[in-house]
Amino acid sequence: MINSFKNKTAIVTGASNGIGMEIGKKFLKAGANVVFSDYAKFDLESLISGISSNTENAHSFYGNMQDELAVNNLIATTINKFERVDILINANRTIIPINPLDEKEGVLEKSLSHNVIATLNVSQLFAKSIIKQTKNRKNSESVGSIINLTSIAANQTIPEMMPYSVSCAALNQMTRSLAVALAKEGIRVNAISLGSIMSSSLRMNLHSNPELQDSIIDATPLGYIAEPEEVADLALFLSSESARFLTGQVITIDGGRSILNKLERAAY
Repeated sequence: MINSFKNKTAIVTGASNGIGMEIGKKFLKAGANVVFSDYAKFDLESLISGISSNTENAHSFYGNMQDELAVNNLIATTINKFERVDILINANRTIIPINPLDEKEGVLEKSLSHNVIATLNVSQLFAKSIIKQTKNRKNSESVGSIINLTSIAANQTIPEMMPYSVSCAALNQMTRSLAVALAKEGIRVNAISLGSIMSSSLRMNLHSNPELQDSIIDATPLGYIAEPEEVADLALFLSSESARFLTGQVITIDGGRSILNKLERAAY
C-alpha cells in the first residue's frame, strides 16, 4: 500500500492540527505529494518536521473553504505545484454546541455551511479536475478518491449537539449521493465516522472537563480513546488500490461506542 502513493497528490483540509494534520502526515510518509490546507496560517515546516527530508512534497494553503474563490485557488495551487490531483480528504469540521431551544441565530446555518456546503464545493471542483485530467481512463479504472470526515453524532440524539448531528447526517447522505454521481468517472467517495477519537475538539473538551475521559472510555467497548493516527491509517487504506471497490460507504471508527450508546454527553 505504501508504494502505491508515489506520484499521487492529496489535498487535506483542516490539516493544521488534530486528525487532519495526522492524515496529511500519513500520506506524506507514504510517498504522496500533500497540500495541507486550513483557514489560518500555520508553520508547515514545524508540522512535518522529522517526517520527510524532501519538503518539496508538501505545500501549505490558507483559505476559508466557504469562500468559492478560496476553493478555486486551492485546486489551482495544487495543480500548479504538483501538476495533478488524486485524493481529497475533507477533514475541516466545526462543532458548535447549543441549546436547541435557544433563539440564538445562525448556529445550524453555520454548521451546515462549514461542514456540508464547503465540503461539497471543494469536492465538486476536485472532481471536475480529476475528470479533466483522466479523459482516457479505462472504464473500470479508479482514478480519484474523496473521503469526508463525519461523526457517530449523525445517528445519536444529544439535544445540545443538534447542529453538529444534523450536519453530519447531511454529510453522510451527501457522501452516498456523490458516490453514485461520480462512480462512472472512476472517483470513489467514502466517509469516516468518528467516535472516541482524540481530535483537537475532544482534547480541548477534556482539558476543561477532565472527568469526561473516564466516561468516554467506559462507553467504548475497546476501552480506550484512539489517537488520530488510527484514523489516518483508515484514510490511507480507503484511498488505496486495496479499497478500489469501496464507494458510498460510511465507515465507523469508534472502538464500538456507537453500538452501545452509553455516553449521552457532548464528546466527539
